[in-house]
Order: sequence, then C-alpha cells, then structure tokens
Amino acid sequence: MKKHFFTLTLLALTILSYGQIVITNDDIAPVGTTIFMANDTVPADEIVPGDAGADKSWDFINVVAHTIDTMDFVMPASTPYADEFPASNFAIDNSSEQDSTDLYFYMTRNSDKMASLGFVGESPGGVFIWKVTPEDVILDFPVTYQNSYSENYTEVAVFSSPQPGADSVRLKNTTSKQTDVDAWGTLSIPMGTFDVLRQRIDEVTTDSVFVLIGGNWLFISRTQDSTTSYSWWTDDAAVGFQLFGIEIDKSNGEITDVSFMSGTTVGVADHPIVESRAYPNPVTDVLNIEFEKPVSGELVLLNQLGQQLRYKQLSSAGRVSLDLSQLPKGIYFYRVGNNAGEIIANGKIIKR
Repeated sequence: MKKHFFTLTLLALTILSYGQIVITNDDIAPVGTTIFMANDTVPADEIVPGDAGADKSWDFINVVAHTIDTMDFVMPASTPYADEFPASNFAIDNSSEQDSTDLYFYMTRNSDKMASLGFVGESPGGVFIWKVTPEDVILDFPVTYQNSYSENYTEVAVFSSPQPGADSVRLKNTTSKQTDVDAWGTLSIPMGTFDVLRQRIDEVTTDSVFVLIGGNWLFISRTQDSTTSYSWWTDDAAVGFQLFGIEIDKSNGEITDVSFMSGTTVGVADHPIVESRAYPNPVTDVLNIEFEKPVSGELVLLNQLGQQLRYKQLSSAGRVSLDLSQLPKGIYFYRVGNNAGEIIANGKIIKR
C-alpha cells in the first residue's frame, strides 16, 4: 500500500511540475534580433491579469495591434550614445510608428541578470538622456516560480529648459520596486500559445522637478505614482523576449498599457557581411539598394509584423530596385541571404 501511495505521489508531482519553466540569459534573444511589439491602446474588458498561482491559463488571443514598436537588439558600440553608458554590453534601438521619437535602451546582460542602465530619446525637441543608479533589474536569472526581489533605484535626466529664464531642467525619479514571479501556466496571443512565467511588479515612484536659474538648482514640484505591472516571459528560443505586458494605475485600477509580441526575427547579423545602401530613404515609390560587391542569393522585404511583402532572387547583383508605391506608409526592413542561408545584408526603410 505504501509503495502504491509513493508511486502515485511521484506521478502527481510530475503532473504538477509540467509547464513550470525556468528562464535564463540563454533564453533571451541575441544581438541581431528584431522584435515587433504591438500596443493595444483600447484593451477589451477581458484583458485582465487574473489570479496568481500555478498552472494558470491566459487567453489574450483577441488583443488588437493599434500601433507597433520595432526593437532592434544591437551592440552598444553601434549606437550614437554608447559613451554615456560604458558598463552596457547590450542595447535596444526602439522606433515607433506612433511618434517620431527614437529610443536607445542601454542594458547589462550576464548569467545573473538583465538590468537597465538608462535610455536616450531623440525627438524633434532635442535629445534627453536618462541614467539609472544603481540599475533596474528586469530579470533576475534564473527566473523561477515564486522568486522575488526588491530594489531601489534613481533615474535622472538633465536637459535645456524650453522656457525662458531657466538654463536647464533636471528630472529625478526615485523608485521603490518589488518583483514577484507569482504565476506560471500557458499564454495565448495572436502569435501562438506558450509556456510562461509571470512577473508582478509593484512600483512607487516619486518624481521631482528642478530648474537651474542663475547657477542654482531650484525645486519646482514633486509627485508620487503607484503602479502594478505584469509581464509574461517564455523560455522558447524562437521568442527571446517579453511576450505580453499589462500596466495598471493603482490609484484607480485602470489599465494604462497593454503590449504584446507580434513577430520576431531571431539571430540576424548585427554587423552584416556585405555593406548595403538603400535610397531614397524615406522612399515614396521605387527603392534602390546598392551593395559594395555583387551578391547572389535572395532579397526579402518585411513589414513590422515580420511578414514577407517582396521577394527577389539575386545573381551577382550590384544593385536591385523594388517598387514600393503600393505599400502603405510605415517602417519596413530588407534582408539579403546568400545561397548558404546566411544573412549578409539588412536595413530599415521608411515609406512616406
């Protein structure tokens, strides 16, 4: 009888442990990857985080991609602001179809953690640089169910004042953060169904504003916000990043942000073998792509969902032309593969 009980107990434990994944740095996509993150700006009522616990199921298949952000995983040295973040060994070049701001996120990645060191924004109004001290831990490896950690960090940005009479503006955000891996199960989104771990993040942020007048920093205002956010991650090597995210304003319980992965191209070369030049860029009708030396293989044009829109076979081609006049305005990507299947050239195109 005891033997049967022991066997049944082992069987039950095996069943309960099914789907409980562990996420490490090896599960995060490498440099050279492009991630397409969609934003649902008017989420349906059923888009809610649900309860914590084991063996949960989240069905977010009906989310809508109102806007899409393109995230290129690159080496910091290939970005214009690497000198501001000398400790960074991983960066994300983020562009959005919603506005004209480009963001560069600077991070550190190793077997222990993936953490943010800050970011830089480029907009028509100028450049702003946010630095995080000491760092903001995004993933504490290995990520397992019921892991938790707390941290405090400060973000500071200084930039020229847009108002006359003040020389500069300093923004200082002080955050107290609690992260709990509070659930595991399966997540369904338009891209597919995945085994996931869910992180719950509770943050209290104090925002302070100072202005520099006559050589002295003067305090202007201070506000405090509390948010709860949830993020779902998988160990699927074909994904390599956050699958889904929800942010909630704790003051009123309102969902303020819903984002989800809509596509990914994992492992594209960050430093292409063959230099290429696309012109005119932005383009309105015919796009020309020139190569530093003749190439053979295939060229594909992709949209922000990673869907193939154009295809051309290349045979010792020094230049190729694509008619984009019928495509809607937006951001597109071209990739050239040689006959061995290696990506040898790539680039980003803006269609006006």
